[in-house]
Amino acid sequence: MDGVGVVGALLRLRGVVGLPWLTSLCYHRTAEPVQNGGLDGALADATPAQFDQQLSFLAQYFSFVGIDDIIAFLKDGKKLPKNPVFLSFDDGYRECLTVALPILERHGARATFFIPTEFIERRRLFWWDRIALAVQNANRSEIEVEYPKPLRLNLSRSAEDAKSQLIQIVKKTKRLDVERFLRSLEKACGRTLTPDAERRIVDESLMTWAEVKKLARAGMDIGSHTRTHRVLQTLDPSEHEAELLGSRRELEERLGTPVRSIAYPVGYSLGGEPMLRAAVAAAGYDVGFTCRAGVMPTFASPDALDVPRFLMDTSYDAQHFSAFASVPGLAPRTSIDLG
Repeated sequence: MDGVGVVGALLRLRGVVGLPWLTSLCYHRTAEPVQNGGLDGALADATPAQFDQQLSFLAQYFSFVGIDDIIAFLKDGKKLPKNPVFLSFDDGYRECLTVALPILERHGARATFFIPTEFIERRRLFWWDRIALAVQNANRSEIEVEYPKPLRLNLSRSAEDAKSQLIQIVKKTKRLDVERFLRSLEKACGRTLTPDAERRIVDESLMTWAEVKKLARAGMDIGSHTRTHRVLQTLDPSEHEAELLGSRRELEERLGTPVRSIAYPVGYSLGGEPMLRAAVAAAGYDVGFTCRAGVMPTFASPDALDVPRFLMDTSYDAQHFSAFASVPGLAPRTSIDLG
């Protein structure tokens, strides 16, 4: 039997008995790659047409679930519907409202949108988008960044490799002063982003609080993505409360509803981080999502603060998507290099 036949057989089996796991998908932007406006193109993980096609498939073979369904299962043992699938969007880009929401509504789907509160509040660009813009608009072919340690990069050889190295600095460096690093990079590139230019790009690409509220009024769930989208494992433990509890309180104040879920920035697992795990629990979250590829078993007691999600990508055609959505073992073990 070929791959298509295997998937078809499994889908028929799922329709009869269901399979004992929750599949969770992680999106960021639903946009054409050419519509990124100079921002980090890696975050366009489905075109509008792809997203519509994916939801059409999921609506036929899966049951969409929301945060309340997952928490009821985790805390109270309430059964999830047959073949559950959880849809999520990280970061709060404007396409969540203008592109994704109409498609979700057309298919009767529900999604959770994880919001990093400080960027919405202060109208600032995400650090990875500032990196992308600095590299793209550099007026020299070679740069040397001074902080946190001298780093020379050849942009003419591979701007994408340079961008990846710079992003990894933010993701891996303990106690990094991110604003100092970004200013050092922009100085090295010879292109300093003015406040007016930054605000213009933000207003074009990022939702406002009023737009986040529109998602909630449309029946979508809103969760935390911390305040400043820092990788929690790189922070001093004294900063965890502000990022975790602070973001939850800001969301609840803005929305007037409880916020019980969080997606960890860049999606690292909490494994081996007992102090961080304790901080997440102390901040009042009932469920936490990673970007570790995998599914959450529904036949046992899963780790509520370490729920895996599959990162989506525009390279997944319809056959590939249907295969790994149906047989999670076929999913690529994507390296976590996204917001």
